[in-house]
Amino acid sequence: MSNEIGAKLKNLRKSRRLTQEEFAEMIGVSRSTLSCYEIGQRTPSMKTLQAIAENCGVGLDYFGISAKDEAFDLLARGKLVFESKMIPRETKEELYTEFMKLYLKMKE
Repeated sequence: MSNEIGAKLKNLRKSRRLTQEEFAEMIGVSRSTLSCYEIGQRTPSMKTLQAIAENCGVGLDYFGISAKDEAFDLLARGKLVFESKMIPRETKEELYTEFMKLYLKMKE
């Protein structure tokens, strides 16, 4: 999903003829963060996507999510936890187990 969002962010930026620096400032993130979004290394939070949608005159559906997509927001936050070097491996393993339980419950 983040590669799709990244491509759509890049399209929005390019269609407005903005540099990464200009677009990042407009949406309130650093240029490097925007670059990570565009190449799919990071996923913007729901709050960031809402800010982007408002600034660019598109709806969240443009990104393929609904305004009430709690699963997307949860996964985006979870990804940040797993990428953090400050969280112990044991904690990450426990969280992973809980995420998998939630995922399996959602699939039922």
